[in-house]
Amino acid sequence: MKHNRLAGLGALTATAVALAGCAGSGASSQESAAPVALDNVVVAVGALPDSLTPSPWGGSASHVVLSGLGSQLLTYDRSGGDEQNCLEPSIEVSGRLAESAEINPEGTGVIVKLKQLTSQWGNTLSAEDVAWSLAIGMVRQPVMKGTLKTSGFDVDNLVTVIDDSTVQLNTTAINSYTLAALQNNLFYIHDSVEAKKHATEADPTANDWLSKNLADYSGWELEEFTPGTSLTLTADEEWEGDRGSVERLVVKAVPNTATRSQLVESGEAHVAGAFEYDQYSSMAETPGVEVQDCVSQTRDTLMMNTKAGPLAEPEVRRAISMAIDREALLEGAYAGYGEPAKAIFPGVDATESYEFDPDAAKEAIADAGYPDGFDMVLSYSVTRPGPVAERSAVLIQSMLGEAGIRVELQNIASSTDFSTALIEGRYQAVLYSEPIVIADPAFYSYAFYGGGAPSNSTGWSDPRFDEARMQLATTPYEDADARQALLQEMAEYIDEGAPILSLVETRNMLARTAGLTGAVPLTNGQIHFAGLGE
Repeated sequence: MKHNRLAGLGALTATAVALAGCAGSGASSQESAAPVALDNVVVAVGALPDSLTPSPWGGSASHVVLSGLGSQLLTYDRSGGDEQNCLEPSIEVSGRLAESAEINPEGTGVIVKLKQLTSQWGNTLSAEDVAWSLAIGMVRQPVMKGTLKTSGFDVDNLVTVIDDSTVQLNTTAINSYTLAALQNNLFYIHDSVEAKKHATEADPTANDWLSKNLADYSGWELEEFTPGTSLTLTADEEWEGDRGSVERLVVKAVPNTATRSQLVESGEAHVAGAFEYDQYSSMAETPGVEVQDCVSQTRDTLMMNTKAGPLAEPEVRRAISMAIDREALLEGAYAGYGEPAKAIFPGVDATESYEFDPDAAKEAIADAGYPDGFDMVLSYSVTRPGPVAERSAVLIQSMLGEAGIRVELQNIASSTDFSTALIEGRYQAVLYSEPIVIADPAFYSYAFYGGGAPSNSTGWSDPRFDEARMQLATTPYEDADARQALLQEMAEYIDEGAPILSLVETRNMLARTAGLTGAVPLTNGQIHFAGLGE
């Protein structure tokens, strides 16, 4: 199949888009050992979710499972090999469960032709699987419905079945990330024939059963799942899809970073991430271990609830930005990996409030009516953005103290509790990371900033921002200057309101056994299990 850039969608024409081939293997981001084929692989992660579905949502822990299993229609193309995937990640979409995806001639839908795949239960991937899975997905996880809607899909009339292996996903408007949205790990496709056997009147989506059992087209059979602790998978020998050499995969939750690094260095674990950044430097010197240091659009951020108290004042929020020494934060918490943020989005002009100026910050806080400063609770969790959060929180506490802000640190250990509190807006200020599930700024600038966006829990919105973002979503990728100007305009609106501050533009990093191909982070920092050993 030929390659087509997602950029081609920017023209908003009724162009057919054939999907690129499946991911291949290649070199590491550094000089690699000879490729090795492992039958059994152990992946050590910081946290595992309580469910194999997106409900309840477990934040980064859910990304581990849903991205790893990968029962989505599309994926970002990985055919360039490990080195290219690490250093120049593609924005082209390729088929995972879908053989092809085409925008219909009228521009009113995406026609998806399915591959011939069977589930663990022997059922064939069908149009009904797609229709049922997307319908129940919007019920069990409302964020999915919002993401589909902003991606241009008609959530009230989403699927038209054309035949057993073809569906049309109906749209209200095609935008720059309509196709790319279909690789979002929320859009998980189940074996509906098997799943429906376990639906009840009280649980019509069968989520109770699916949360502990696999009925999908991932190519894996479930050997064992202990919520929050471990996941063991074996390769389905009857599965017709492309996969690497791994026949058995064990994913272990190992919260302690020192223990995780020991497992990698001893060879007991073959892939691991979410370390303290100085641990990556140490592991890179360990014989038999490679460290992937990959390009990322992810930013670690400070989110603020703008609905009440001192943080309701934009002047105070901008003062907090001026009180943070991002260079010192990068060196002290990130061991120099990444870049200090100069504005809310990467690639836009530096913003005045991002200049470190503690005296100006203290003066601005006094002028806002708080001459004696104020108290603030800063919540964080090592589950996201990772272990760096604890060190970052302590440094930020000290920096803000110099500006008169007395910071109380609140560590939320549970990934699910942290994600729930964030979604519900139960925080005053929180350290966070915005994983890139759709690598288009027209989307990720919506998710946390758009008026009414499902992940926007800060209470801030600006119709000027929403209008500019909509223009960005309908501007072709080929018109790079226009897109850049719109992104700059959007950044200025956010910086004016300052509901969220970018702290550090991070890297996608993980450690792997030398020579294990396919262990390169996806845009959200996770790996695809079936790609290991390709």
